[in-house]
Amino acid sequence: QRVQRVRKVKIKDPVVIGDHVIIDPGDDYTGMVREVLPRRNKISRMAAGDSRREQLLAANIDRVVPVFAVANPTPDWNMLDRMLGIAEWQDLPVSILINKMDLETGSVRDITSIYERIGYPVTYTSTETDLGKDAVSDLFGSGTSLLMGASGVGKSTLLNWLQPGLKLRTGEVSHVMGDGKHTTTHLQLVSLDGGGLVGDIPGVKEFKLWGIVPEDIPELFREFGPYIGQCKFSDCLHIHEPSCAIKEAVDAGDISDLRYQSYLRIRKSP
Repeated sequence: QRVQRVRKVKIKDPVVIGDHVIIDPGDDYTGMVREVLPRRNKISRMAAGDSRREQLLAANIDRVVPVFAVANPTPDWNMLDRMLGIAEWQDLPVSILINKMDLETGSVRDITSIYERIGYPVTYTSTETDLGKDAVSDLFGSGTSLLMGASGVGKSTLLNWLQPGLKLRTGEVSHVMGDGKHTTTHLQLVSLDGGGLVGDIPGVKEFKLWGIVPEDIPELFREFGPYIGQCKFSDCLHIHEPSCAIKEAVDAGDISDLRYQSYLRIRKSP
């Protein structure tokens, strides 16, 4: 069976995984995207090296699945908070996935428990020991899930693990830097035999927010919610102002300092 090739006409936005489009099928197994239909949500970030440009990653997503490895590479919790922030901005469900649990030597659960306490489910996996395979299969079993994470965390390996026939390309982690090599070089949408679609995007080294002004950033941290509007000053930045309800909650241990430090970094450089 011949594969139909689809060309794109010049349109305002690029076509990304999850888009619904109108296609002119054409003749002789050729085709053309005529129109991208309105999106119910989108995942995007600031383009690397260009603060004036949006990089659109996916659209019409049902859940965001940030993927981090216990080690090789070391988890970047600030990046996780940025991913959670864009999911909050788009009002999307999130399920955090912690991979390579067979390499665990420290206390990663001490940190992930912070996220579980504020309502983010966490699934622990190892493709070496088959830990969490059923849970991940259930997670991906319906709708469209978007995997997000740095190179080397094992996104493609996880999909091959769930469905070996996919034969997605995987790579090793550099022993010098501990960074992953880019093995997924393009955005792809995978259909699983058990149901559900999974979007896999190239590994990211940074995830800067797009279209979000500093004043909106407190709303991206769901545990800040009960304290927003309770500060002495209505325009409180929650940084150095006196009688700040959020800072007081951090001091009392009701908001984790790890998350608060992420807030400060994102506030300084969204």
